[in-house]
Amino acid sequence: MLKLPLLSMFCALLALPTFALRPKKEITAIRVSQKPVIDGKLDDALWRGVPIATQFVQMEPDNGKASNFKTEVKIVYTNSSIVVGAMMYDSNPEGIFRSLSKRDQINNSDFFSVLLDPFNTGLDAFEFIVTVAGVQFDAKMLSWGEDTSWDAVWYSATDLNDKGWSAEIEIPYSALRFPKTEVQTWGLNLVRNIQSVREKVSWNFIDKNESGMVSQSGILRGIENVKPPVRLSFSPYLSTYLDKKSDESSWNFKYRGGMDLKYGINESYTMDMMLVPDFGQIQSDDQVLNLSPFEVKFSEKRQFFTEATELFNRGGVFYSRRIGDRPINKGKADDNLSKHEKVIENPVESKIVNATKISGRNTKGLAIGALNSMTKNTFAEIRDTLSGEKRKVKTQPFTNYSMVVVDQSLKNESFVSAYNTNVYIPDLDFIANVSGAQFELRNKERSYNLKGKINVSQRYRKETDDEIGHLHELQFGRIKGKFNWNFFHRVIGNKYNPNDLGFLDRNNRISNQLNLFYNDYEPTKHFISRRGKILFHHEANYEPRRYSSFSMYYNCRFTTHERLSFGFYGNTRPMHRYDYNEPRISGMKLRRGSWTFGGLWFSTDYRKAFALDVDINSGKSLSTDDTKTLRLKIGPRYRFSDKFLMEYQTIWNRRVNELGYADSETIDDRDVVYIGERNRTVLENKLTANYIFNNKLSLSFRMRHYWAKAEYSNFYTLKDNGRLRASDYNENNDVNYNRFNIDMVCSWRFAAGSELAFVWKNSIVERGDQVVHSFSKNLRNTFDATQLNSISIKLLYYIDYASLFKKS
Repeated sequence: MLKLPLLSMFCALLALPTFALRPKKEITAIRVSQKPVIDGKLDDALWRGVPIATQFVQMEPDNGKASNFKTEVKIVYTNSSIVVGAMMYDSNPEGIFRSLSKRDQINNSDFFSVLLDPFNTGLDAFEFIVTVAGVQFDAKMLSWGEDTSWDAVWYSATDLNDKGWSAEIEIPYSALRFPKTEVQTWGLNLVRNIQSVREKVSWNFIDKNESGMVSQSGILRGIENVKPPVRLSFSPYLSTYLDKKSDESSWNFKYRGGMDLKYGINESYTMDMMLVPDFGQIQSDDQVLNLSPFEVKFSEKRQFFTEATELFNRGGVFYSRRIGDRPINKGKADDNLSKHEKVIENPVESKIVNATKISGRNTKGLAIGALNSMTKNTFAEIRDTLSGEKRKVKTQPFTNYSMVVVDQSLKNESFVSAYNTNVYIPDLDFIANVSGAQFELRNKERSYNLKGKINVSQRYRKETDDEIGHLHELQFGRIKGKFNWNFFHRVIGNKYNPNDLGFLDRNNRISNQLNLFYNDYEPTKHFISRRGKILFHHEANYEPRRYSSFSMYYNCRFTTHERLSFGFYGNTRPMHRYDYNEPRISGMKLRRGSWTFGGLWFSTDYRKAFALDVDINSGKSLSTDDTKTLRLKIGPRYRFSDKFLMEYQTIWNRRVNELGYADSETIDDRDVVYIGERNRTVLENKLTANYIFNNKLSLSFRMRHYWAKAEYSNFYTLKDNGRLRASDYNENNDVNYNRFNIDMVCSWRFAAGSELAFVWKNSIVERGDQVVHSFSKNLRNTFDATQLNSISIKLLYYIDYASLFKKS
């Protein structure tokens, strides 16, 4: 019964239609001698007679249809800034959603957005958003989405009136990069969100079936004889910390000071520097119990390493968390201790001395990115408990990290890039180097693409053999229309290792994948969108060349007119697979049986005061072993007012009769690996509350408790063919693990680019080999463990060089 529909689907996918490119809308900006008062009211006389951008088109829910709400936008400019005035008409002003939120967050509110692409390349743009409540949100809009870590200093105001609401946005030229030409031609799009009916509209039509949002911008003309200003700013900071462990009697006081600097080298390239940075106030990582053979990857939260770093994502060889990471010899601080010695301090991160990055793209589409950072020697401190004498052990030598990227944009939003990363540790005579190239080519209609990359890793250490490895990828597919597809091929050699400055969970594999996509954004009687995808994945071991696995994945999602979203997903492995990583010893493998897995989820309308997210999935082995999984995720949220929002999330995950690595040893020159049969349970609870006093002052609270336990029952030895043999091994490998964190932040943005923040952090880590089954008893044990409390205050002040010498 499935043969005919599948055949029809493949015929539709392989058809090669052409797509007519829509003409771009144009608007002219008018020069004025003096900017309007930025109060959001649009009552200045200079707004009269300015050309109007109107006739907005829906992005959602009915993609391509005319907006149900009238929007009018005007643009003027001076010698120092561009000013956008927008009137958002609404027949029910009292019903306009106006929830407050922190900067760079949009809660439940109408908003207006300006996208500027000053080089008009269609590759990236600056995005400036203001909500009805006056909250600012800015980002870099890239081909893959928004980079919300990008921040700029700009000005805005809004006004709620009997016709709807209006906004004025002033964007200083110092916040932008644009070509040094007499006549400017910029890419421009304007976006409005009407939250009460969940309608999102744009000035220049954005086809959701077409890849890329920036490339679908209109044209802004009229800006002439403006000069890129001196882009130089300083952000000095001063912070103080009070830290105390619960098993210590006194508080530890420390203070830090440093500065960030931003300098526009020319109209295209910008240099960012930080000297003696302080990241002690960023949100705590969500640490987990990791029993897998793979490293856990954490997201980057440090602004310097997230802002304006899109170029450094080329090739997938840069993972900024390596800079200032855990010292490589942290665990050796306990080695060679005398009878009365004790480790009293062992830093969990290497200290960054400074970091510099240069990035930008010129009028010819040439982008350059360069980053360099240094960490200083890091020491653990050891004290003799009898004599009181102290000594230090070096846990991380001085290390230099760098990356260079050169990227050339081509026609039809295509590009080609070359890049290199380097890590140098002089004390160890160690150098790690990764070089590579990446490209993406699109046809004129931007309906098909071909992309690929090749990387080579090299690691050199004194008195050891050099390690040289490689990776290559190739992908071809259709990227426009309702039906899309691509075929992906990747080879990762067994010696490829970019992890000194990059992140790769595992190497030594060959992957082939066919992806089929269906996206329908045309509303029907019941739904406003329907999306689905099917993936077929085959994997083999690279060395030795052996079969590894074959899997099929599926995912479908639907959204109704009532904004209820729901879907189902899963995967099937119809035959056994070989796991070459779980044994932790090269050349060995674990045979795992066939498997099936499926899940359901739904999410209710976030416009309501109460909303609920639910996700449940289950998996079961189809072979002789009896592995089972069940996972439940529930996330209610309640909006008490436009200022106060509280969210709760609980995740329960149970894995029964799971096979996993337990231990290994060498017997008679032969490696013996012990595999354990275990039951694992994870319970995670998170509570987040945000109270927004106004668009500059906010209080946020986040609490997380993570409890994981693993209990082993039977043990086996691993045979050469990947199967198991009963063993009398019976060591205690049980784990009971707890992580408890509180992050509370009070933030006041007292001036543009300037902030005063008060932060309280509480952290508890508890790990033992006795599994606790009672939640209340486990919680008591957790709070009996050592707690670390940290209270800090940080003052950051933004200084714009141009404003210091601005003429009155």
